[in-house]
Amino acid sequence: MNNERTREMDLEKENAPEHLSEGDNQPEKETEETSDEAGLLREQLEAERTKAHEYYNKYMRALADSENQRKRWQKDKEELLRYGNMPLLQKLLPVVDDFKRAKAAIEQGGDISSLLKGVELIEKRLLDLLEQEGVAAIPAEGEMFDPRVHEAFSIDESGQYPDGTIVQEFQTGYTYLERVLRPSMVVVAQTRSAEEE
Repeated sequence: MNNERTREMDLEKENAPEHLSEGDNQPEKETEETSDEAGLLREQLEAERTKAHEYYNKYMRALADSENQRKRWQKDKEELLRYGNMPLLQKLLPVVDDFKRAKAAIEQGGDISSLLKGVELIEKRLLDLLEQEGVAAIPAEGEMFDPRVHEAFSIDESGQYPDGTIVQEFQTGYTYLERVLRPSMVVVAQTRSAEEE
């Protein structure tokens, strides 16, 4: 039985490919290749981890920059709301000075006609300033009543004017950039109906 086995082994050696010798071991070669591939994969994994870490750091910096920008915008917005009227207020201060001078002139017993001219100049200066800022007076007297910009203070039933005509302006109304700041207080013409007579 041992002889048969020895013969089979001899036959296998004879039939084995010539390029393989007894020292060549296929599994050992595969282990080296697998080890090389594993090393290469580890290097690639480490490179990808490094990239991922870099991307994460860039993301965190961008996030921090975005948050800082948002805070700056919020601060700028708050400052604009808080100090946005400064240019207008600076323009109003000379008008206040003019009123003080007019008051001083009145206290010194100045001429009434010159005081009136002074007050008219102050009024004109103030209205010009308001116009520069986008404030405009709402036309009223002689116009047709418009409930969007006029408020009826009283009714004139004299019959001298067409219905809906503004007969008198009690208080001037103003708009600011197309929006009503204050409606005009007006007296509106309205004819009496036949039933009332």
